[in-house]
Amino acid sequence: MTKQIACALGILLMPVLVGMAAGAQPIDTPEGVLDRMRENTRGIEDLDAVLTIEAYADGHVDLTQRIRLSLLQPDRMRQEYLEPDYLAGNLALITGDEMWIYIAAADTWYEKDLRELSAAEQPWLIFRQFLRAVADEFDDYAFELRDDEPGRYHLIGTSSTDDAAYGRIELLVDPETFVPDRRLLYDVDGNLLVEVRILEVEQVAESSYLARTLETYDETGELRSVIRYDELTVNGGLDPALFARTEEPADD
Repeated sequence: MTKQIACALGILLMPVLVGMAAGAQPIDTPEGVLDRMRENTRGIEDLDAVLTIEAYADGHVDLTQRIRLSLLQPDRMRQEYLEPDYLAGNLALITGDEMWIYIAAADTWYEKDLRELSAAEQPWLIFRQFLRAVADEFDDYAFELRDDEPGRYHLIGTSSTDDAAYGRIELLVDPETFVPDRRLLYDVDGNLLVEVRILEVEQVAESSYLARTLETYDETGELRSVIRYDELTVNGGLDPALFARTEEPADD
């Protein structure tokens, strides 16, 4: 059962990144661009969203999932499946390094220690990048900033630790919102694995921006999935009880 949940979560390996509005001064170092991208956590105390995820095969929708994603600073995440029916009610709860997975059909909880998992084994990690207490996925890469994409910051990150999920990451970052327009992921041999196109960026909090639609393409350029934020609330004041297992009290 835990393996099924991990595979289902794997569909969600997408960059849900927010950025801060840029100043007029251009940035000339990769660290400077990454710092502006990371500043999003300063404006977001909690996030609650309903997402639709469509998986494609041969140009057609093959599977549709809906999930509720909830985040609370500094380190809490809740992911609940709403559709399809056979996944509805399944939960993933994370606080710090502790993860609990609930399988509704079996009415059973499974525990995971995230310290025992690599970044590649945590497809939900990209969502947790909003949280201030979570290690930054980009820490596993050495970045350079190239001046070859007019109107965009072009970052190329090469894996620098054994925990890196990919051999190389490329980010094309909008200089106004500091949200990447595109994210390309490569294996250690330099082969393209997936390209993510990030669309419909809008302001969701003071100086903070979020991509409402994300499309992923495989190495051949074929559309593989689309994620849409159907409902979104930022800084709505989520109750900590939402992130607790039903048989245990919530901690403030």
